[in-house]
Amino acid sequence: MDIEKYIRSKSNVKVLKLVEDDGPLSKISSCTYENIDSLDSYKKNIFSEDELLVIIADLESLSDSYIFERNYGLHNIMLLITNDDKFKKNTTKHMNKFLGYGYKYFGSSNNNKFQVFVYDISDYKDNPDWLNNKNWANPELWEK
Repeated sequence: MDIEKYIRSKSNVKVLKLVEDDGPLSKISSCTYENIDSLDSYKKNIFSEDELLVIIADLESLSDSYIFERNYGLHNIMLLITNDDKFKKNTTKHMNKFLGYGYKYFGSSNNNKFQVFVYDISDYKDNPDWLNNKNWANPELWEK
């Protein structure tokens, strides 16, 4: 995933680093973002779709569900998980955890140091093909 392009598409970017490594963000000079210390100090605007919270973490820092409980009401979250041995040993278990919280998996970052998960409320649920006015809300087709 092109992290820089996704970050540039948002106007208000905040970064919460739970690990020392900046990873891909240290190489992104064209994106401006503000570092925050914790989710408690983060003032969220639940009506803004241009906000993005980037969380850089490893599996140890996400061992409890505190982070996931505190980011409720946010529209856009990019979760960058370090691509270390712990993640590689039990990939399915960890991916299922993030998918269970509503994140979509976007693969490895360009430098393969992070696994990229994104929670974007605007594309949280894909509409199935049959859910449209041509198939069920069209009275002319009810008898077919």
